[in-house]
Amino acid sequence: RRSDFTELFLTKSLTRPRFLFTVKANGKLLFYSSPRPHNPDDNSSLVASPYNTSFPEYFPSDICSTVCGLVLLQGWKRKVPVICNPATGEFLTLPKSNPTEMGGMYFGYDPLGKQFKVLCMTWSRDERPNTHQALTLESGKHLWRTLEHKFHFVNIGEINGDICIDGVLYFRKYYKIVVCFDVRSEKFSFINTNEDMWYSLSLFNYKGKLGARCLVEQELELWVLEDAGNHKWSKRSFVFSPRHYRMGRQKLLLGITSKGEIVYSWNSFLLFYNLESNTVKRVNIQGMEGLGHPRICHTFVNYVENMKFI
Repeated sequence: RRSDFTELFLTKSLTRPRFLFTVKANGKLLFYSSPRPHNPDDNSSLVASPYNTSFPEYFPSDICSTVCGLVLLQGWKRKVPVICNPATGEFLTLPKSNPTEMGGMYFGYDPLGKQFKVLCMTWSRDERPNTHQALTLESGKHLWRTLEHKFHFVNIGEINGDICIDGVLYFRKYYKIVVCFDVRSEKFSFINTNEDMWYSLSLFNYKGKLGARCLVEQELELWVLEDAGNHKWSKRSFVFSPRHYRMGRQKLLLGITSKGEIVYSWNSFLLFYNLESNTVKRVNIQGMEGLGHPRICHTFVNYVENMKFI
């Protein structure tokens, strides 16, 4: 059956995470993908292959997040958000929500119920509690629901800093607090950050745990959530050499691989920084030469292919 094939395909894909590139070229929004290199040599190359789909360039793409093979596209100018599946070419324009003032839209996946959900956060400029909404991706039932849990938060602009791990969405809407949203139960909880953490944190998946990173001078601080109930974090610090610090500061940090390598992107190449050996390897991105002057908008380190129909 189709559903059995889709489940088997996703199960195998989860063991083989890939790079995903969103690209704008020739008036279209394209998706390219490539396997992650196991042991890349310096100045080696990876070949990105296009998905046999393209979307109009007017699709929102300023903010992009991916979970379990689907991609949520948003725009700074309040364009209507779109969810698409690069592997199948399907897309869904989300219905308009009715927030007082939207403070962020986030995309999560419940691995037990096998459901995708979109969370729309709102915020007010006074002390009134906010009303938030959720939408479940079910065939023919794309309607926003108001969530019962109401609380007030201050919008700090961390729109593109969410991460979904094992059915829990994590994002920041307070300076010293991480907001948690259980995708299955649709309940909120909160985790205090460590008092030594800088407010300009970026969240990421660190080997299945919630991680946070910040760059302080030439030192990279990696924080890992060890005990959510007791708000316990562990910390590791790495000091960049002057050369590596200059390289990293000028490039976009994408995330950390399962081997503990930090991945940076810059134009048509990636940098793999090994924290233990303090070495950097450059990997060139090939496969887009025929596009003229492509612009890589976003790169994801842990993309998994999914044949699910939206």
